[in-house]
Amino acid sequence: MDEPRHQRPHGELGGGNRDSTAARPGCAAAPKARQHFALPTIIREFFVSDEPVLRIGEVARRTGVTVATLRAWERRYGLLDPHRTDGGHRLYREVDVERVRSMSRLLDEGWSAAAAARGVLRKPAEVVELRPVSGSADAAADLIGRLERAVDAFDAGAADAVVDDTFARLQVPSALEEVLLPVLRRVGEGWQDDPRVIAREHFASNTLRPRLQRLLRGHWPAGTRSLLAAAPEGETHDLGLLAGAAVAVDAGWQVHFLGADTPTAALERSAAQLRPTVVMVASMFREYAESFLADRPSFSTGAVVLGGPGFAPADAMRLPGAIVHQGAIRDLAETLEQAAAGSSGVG
Repeated sequence: MDEPRHQRPHGELGGGNRDSTAARPGCAAAPKARQHFALPTIIREFFVSDEPVLRIGEVARRTGVTVATLRAWERRYGLLDPHRTDGGHRLYREVDVERVRSMSRLLDEGWSAAAAARGVLRKPAEVVELRPVSGSADAAADLIGRLERAVDAFDAGAADAVVDDTFARLQVPSALEEVLLPVLRRVGEGWQDDPRVIAREHFASNTLRPRLQRLLRGHWPAGTRSLLAAAPEGETHDLGLLAGAAVAVDAGWQVHFLGADTPTAALERSAAQLRPTVVMVASMFREYAESFLADRPSFSTGAVVLGGPGFAPADAMRLPGAIVHQGAIRDLAETLEQAAAGSSGVG
């Protein structure tokens, strides 16, 4: 859950029209052209069942898009419109399957994720071209280069497009671990020698922050495990914490995000009121982590995850039920599982 470390605050296309030249008896059928645009809504709904009977796993199987990505597209773009049962389960319709196939095809053709989603939902949008990339490593390198150029030029539109494309091409943990956080670290290097670096770092952080905050939104059925996330009092750097919260949401957790500079007493009261499954506290700097531990906080949940460079592995011994996350941010979901299961120590 790292972020740049310095003392300055910064804060298919589905379907096709019926062919009017369909073959008559004794006549050869004319070949049909491959369609690239969705049927008009009134025609599509005539031929396609509108009953919500599909679980998300079936949508994933039929489209080849992972469940995590489907959920992300639902949260970010409203691409899917599930029906909720009385038991809180999401059920999807055939039209949702069509939308996912359409979205995937447009991404393959080089559209950005936002433009593709708007296109599928029939909203006007400017198409942002993407250069084809082969695998995850190539994608990460391509995206890093584009994002760094956008930040250097203070080009908000280009930076937003790259962040959007990053989340479309990569799962949330990989997007953060392989592209976004590395760019933030690189952008923040050398701030002591060149104050202009701070401006670029602020620009990059403020580009990423609202995107991560939107990832935390969602509708959660009763019984969903919850996470209360905060940075200790005095700690103004909370982007790493926000990134960790986004990973938690991607793993199926509901997150209550308090953010930076949270007094211990306020965190304890919030935990008593919300009764989260796990409390997560992250700090960039040791002095704020030490002050938090010195307060000897007590949480009714008993499960605490500490993270960020400010906390050390030995700190798990100072707070009952605590786990110190020492791995990559992509491994945070596993640490949260350990904490929820009642383990303690280093994750």
